[in-house]
Amino acid sequence: MDSIQAHPPKQAAYHDKRVVTNKSYLIEPIVRHRILDSLFYKQYLFLANESTILPVITQHVRYIGGTDSVGRPSPFLCCLLRLLELEPSSEIVEYCLNQTHFKYVSALYMMYVRLTATNEYAYIQLEPYRSDYRKLRIQLKYPESVDGLQVRYKLSYVDEWSYLLLTQPRALGLILPRIPPRDQLEDAGVLQARLANFSDDDNADGEGVPESSDYESDSD
Repeated sequence: MDSIQAHPPKQAAYHDKRVVTNKSYLIEPIVRHRILDSLFYKQYLFLANESTILPVITQHVRYIGGTDSVGRPSPFLCCLLRLLELEPSSEIVEYCLNQTHFKYVSALYMMYVRLTATNEYAYIQLEPYRSDYRKLRIQLKYPESVDGLQVRYKLSYVDEWSYLLLTQPRALGLILPRIPPRDQLEDAGVLQARLANFSDDDNADGEGVPESSDYESDSD
């Protein structure tokens, strides 16, 4: 009898999380059920539509956060789930991304795009924020002690939020759809090579950043 050559089992094909009929399923079931049971969702988001959700975001989202140490979802996370349920049109998504008056609206729709959009579209929409230095407040999962004080938030910036979404497998405790590194998409001809922006060094020192009201904090 001929010897049977053992072959290693083939690796299972990657299942893209974005290919779902209901976008709300992009959030894990336990977290999704906690959001649906939260008082904030029931009071402000249960009947919200594409237009009425914007005042909710601008009035109640004052920081970026997932769930706290006891599992309570933040307003940011609640609004994210409602956006996934509504699946707003591309025109609304691009308008909310491009507006500069409310940074947490932009941050929320950046997360929405990262969860739902194609790799090419995600890079095209999120990379311009690598030169946006507005401040963001990030909620910590667990409070940290600093000089004897309990700190529940940390300071970040829009450019750091953009970098995190494009390079990390998780954000706010949620698993993000897999996205290839930019150089792989360039080699495949999906994206054009990115040109160096020599003005970034000036902006990093606080120079070259517009002083218009568009860059004023909407949370402080």
